[in-house]
Amino acid sequence: MVSVFTSKQLHDLGLTEMGIRGALSCCLRRIRRGHFALHHPCTATDHEPLHLVHKATATEYPRRYGDIRDNSEWLKVLIRSYADELPPGAVFSHVSAALVHGLDPPFPATESAEVVRAGVHRATKTLRTRDRQLQSEERTYVGDLPVTTVARTLLDLANDYPLEVSVPFISEALRRKLTSREVLRDKIRPGTRGCRQAVQALDLASPHHESPGEALCAVKFFRFNIVGMVPQVDTYNESGMWIARNDFRHDKHPLIVEFHGVGKYYLNEAGPDQASSENHERHMKLLNAGYRVFNLVWADLFRVSEFARIKATIAQLD
Repeated sequence: MVSVFTSKQLHDLGLTEMGIRGALSCCLRRIRRGHFALHHPCTATDHEPLHLVHKATATEYPRRYGDIRDNSEWLKVLIRSYADELPPGAVFSHVSAALVHGLDPPFPATESAEVVRAGVHRATKTLRTRDRQLQSEERTYVGDLPVTTVARTLLDLANDYPLEVSVPFISEALRRKLTSREVLRDKIRPGTRGCRQAVQALDLASPHHESPGEALCAVKFFRFNIVGMVPQVDTYNESGMWIARNDFRHDKHPLIVEFHGVGKYYLNEAGPDQASSENHERHMKLLNAGYRVFNLVWADLFRVSEFARIKATIAQLD
C-alpha cells in the first residue's frame, strides 16, 4: 500500500499549484490526471505534510528494482489510485487482481488497471473495463480492494491473455496452493470464448515451475513443439551420485535446460559470486556425466535461436 493523494487532498494539505509542480520535481509522481503518489523520502520543508500523512498511515513508498519489475510495482500504484473511485459493481480483475493477490507477472503485460463490471465495456489509457457477469462466490476483498477470487482471476487470464502471461500466473498459484488444477478445470465452460486456450494453459502450468521464467520456458517449449521436457528432475551420474536438481530434463535423452534468473544469483545467501561458482561446478559435473546442457537467461526466452537449437539437438538424439 502506497500513499496516494488527489489534487484536492494536496490543496487541503497546503500545497498550491506551484507547490505541486515543485513536489513533482522532488518526491511526488503523477499517477494519472488529478492523482499523485509519494515516490520517495525527501527533506524539503514544504513537502513535510505529505510525509507526515505517509508515516501516520503506515504506508510504503513504491518499491524500485531497476528492472522490469518496476512496471508491475507502478501498476500497483495505479490500482490503488482507483480504490476509492470504482463505480458500483466494479471489481478488479485479470492482471490487476493477480497483483492484488500477490502473484508475480512474468513481464509487463499491461499498463492499465483492469476491472469487470456487468453491462459496461470501456477502455481508457489507465483503466480497462470488461463487461462480465460475476457470481457472488467469484468476488472477494483483499484489504479494502474488491477483486475477483484467485480461481476466477486465473481463468480470466487464461481466457483473455496469451499463454505467455497466464501460465506463469497459474503455475505460481498452484505452487503456493492458492487453488488446484481440478478446481480451475471444473470452472472452464466448454463452448465459451477462450475455453480451449484456458485448457491449454492448465495443461502447461505446473506447481514444479519455481519461477515465472521457468513457466514461460515451458510455454516456449510448446510454441516450438518441443516435447518431453520434464520440470524439476533430480539428475545422477552413472555411479548413482546426485548431481543436481534441474529445471528441465528430457524424458528420453540426456538433455537438460536450465533457466538462470536474477534471483538464482542475487538471492543466494552466500552472494552472487559463490552462486556463480556453484553453478559452474554443477554445469561441469553434468557435462562430465554425458548431458547436453542449455543455459537460458531471460532474454533467450524471447529469441528463436536457443529453442531452435534445443529442438534440433533432440531431433539428432531421436
